[in-house]
Amino acid sequence: MLLVLLTGCGSSAPPAGETVRAYYEGLQSAQTHAKILSDFGDSALEYEVDYEYNKEDNDLLTITAPESIAGVQVEISGEHADAFTLRYAEAELMFGGDNIPGLTPADAIADLLYDLRTGEPTEVSTEPVGDITAVRLHYETADQTPAIAKTVWINPDTMAPVCAELYCDGDKQLTLYFEQFQ
Repeated sequence: MLLVLLTGCGSSAPPAGETVRAYYEGLQSAQTHAKILSDFGDSALEYEVDYEYNKEDNDLLTITAPESIAGVQVEISGEHADAFTLRYAEAELMFGGDNIPGLTPADAIADLLYDLRTGEPTEVSTEPVGDITAVRLHYETADQTPAIAKTVWINPDTMAPVCAELYCDGDKQLTLYFEQFQ
């Protein structure tokens, strides 16, 4: 009888941070299409990207919109997306450690996947997103400057990210909407 009371009469609990972490740590590859809204105060831009995650090799992000930069590719190497190369046609531009990892449209998905694989969320809850009750995971890096916070909503049935918000020193920098995560 006590067991039934503690489990909410048979309802299943949302996956906790360790369940999400175990799922993403075991993920060998994934593909997604995402919309990325960036807002850096004086300019707001919208991108669409295809992202290919590969645990054993480099990740690849391909911009699909806006049309003026469609086809630009970003190859992301390193476990924490700390190095990436921007490619378009025959041109290459390498980025290193001067940028804040995970807060640009080029490396936001890679850094978010890193957090899902290795991070410990500071908050776990559920919240409606569209027609699903998503698991809401919040991550913070309060011990570094600037302070970075990320909130990601996960579909508990598929473990796929639904959307995410990324903040720097309390200001929202990026919003990501994921489609077709497989």
